[in-house]
Amino acid sequence: MKKVAGIVSLIFLSSAFASEVIAERRFVYLSSGDEITVFEADPSLGKLSPVQTVEGRGLIAVDDHQTYAYAIGPKALRTFEIQPDGKLALLGEAEIEKGGGYLDVGPSGRFVATNDYGAGTATVWPIGEDGIASGEPCAHIQLEKKAHSSVFSPDGNFVLVPATGPNKVFQLKFDSQSGSVEPNTPPFASGPTGEGTAQQPRHLVFHPNGKIVYTTLERDKPGVGVWEWDDKTGTLKVVQNLVTLPDGFEGMITTADLHLTPNAKYLYVSNRDLTDRKATSGESSIVGFEVDSDTGMLSMIGHFPCEHIPRSFAIDRAGEFVYVAGQMADKLGVYWIDQASGELERVEQHATGKGPNWVVCVSKD
Repeated sequence: MKKVAGIVSLIFLSSAFASEVIAERRFVYLSSGDEITVFEADPSLGKLSPVQTVEGRGLIAVDDHQTYAYAIGPKALRTFEIQPDGKLALLGEAEIEKGGGYLDVGPSGRFVATNDYGAGTATVWPIGEDGIASGEPCAHIQLEKKAHSSVFSPDGNFVLVPATGPNKVFQLKFDSQSGSVEPNTPPFASGPTGEGTAQQPRHLVFHPNGKIVYTTLERDKPGVGVWEWDDKTGTLKVVQNLVTLPDGFEGMITTADLHLTPNAKYLYVSNRDLTDRKATSGESSIVGFEVDSDTGMLSMIGHFPCEHIPRSFAIDRAGEFVYVAGQMADKLGVYWIDQASGELERVEQHATGKGPNWVVCVSKD
């Protein structure tokens, strides 16, 4: 098959790269049902083998050094140490009033940010020198309902909170010493408007050049937005808006997650077919885009069918494989990225616990 030949040729392109692959161990963490499953990934084929199951589900985030993993679930914020074999060792569990809809660790490793979709709030929690997240927040701010994620800027000076319903990205100043937040000036950037456009920002990622931000645009038409980012003022401006609704499709699709490959050559967005919210199969897909290396603008590659309702997916840190959690399919899909075209090809599929809702990749030397 094309994917097998392509993977093998890429992996063994040079003896130096092959040695690097052998030395590196790759892991995938999946939250589904009432547990977190740790898989080890074959670095040459992306295939998964389960190595641990941890009781209790939760949205997962990992610090930049891949030393700690944080999981926020109903009324609990837990801290795990990531062992050399990829297994999770529980270090602490803090009782909190509610859960959260997203989780992001700041670049300093000293803070975790989350949000409450229904209440329309963002919260920052401190992390101690022992790596354990505290259950006492250092900042809590009221924004607007349907605040969907909370993301630190790369320099750690701002927190951005996309909110679908009000069609805004809230821009917050962040004090990296105290962990406090306050509205920026202006306090938000408005999302795209106009008939036939994708609107309502949901998830957000920064381009490594520090000048561009990408967001999913959940509805009315599903899509992706490209924003100019001013890291001095902490403000955004929409510069491109692309609709990801497949040609001729007459049902309902919304976007959810998005990720860049580590080299920023490709961006992928998840399309969720919500025409029948109880269905376990449908027209869900991962949509691929090529990223212009100079401007950061996007050109669509195509739609790649995937596990139904891809609320979350992840790209491994080598930029070679995509792991897609199908929330209604109760399956985790493994896909190989064709480095030349950006196209995805399925490698394998795993049954999961009910409603897989978060997936994260880690690499260990």
